[in-house]
Amino acid sequence: MLIPQTFSMSASAAAALAAHGELLAGLGIEAAPFGPGAVAVHVFPSMLAQRGIGVEEFVRELADKLGEDENATREQVIEDMLQMLACKAAVKAGDPLDAGEMQSLLSRRADAEKSSSCPHGRPTTLRMTLKDLEKQFKRT
Repeated sequence: MLIPQTFSMSASAAAALAAHGELLAGLGIEAAPFGPGAVAVHVFPSMLAQRGIGVEEFVRELADKLGEDENATREQVIEDMLQMLACKAAVKAGDPLDAGEMQSLLSRRADAEKSSSCPHGRPTTLRMTLKDLEKQFKRT
């Protein structure tokens, strides 16, 4: 970022960010203390910014998540951060997509390790029989 974004943050949340600074940097986020009770974000993933995800909102949520379990393993922290990044950057209901974007998402779905559900466990697809479809159109 040309100009770091600064905002106030509790000491415990800032400490959680500082404790995981190396992991955050690996994911494209660099945040540092900026005086008492404040944080400055110097680097933020462009894919999140392009999706309209606010720096402050995301970093606050991330700090809360990092502070929840102080005994989490490095792998669990990485997994939690990646899930959060994926969720925030994902296409949401109502997002406009053209036919090419839809086809690209469907073709890349086969390459995903856990494509049957989102990180929160919600299904990404539903199987409907012809009978189920007929019911939806009141053709039973």
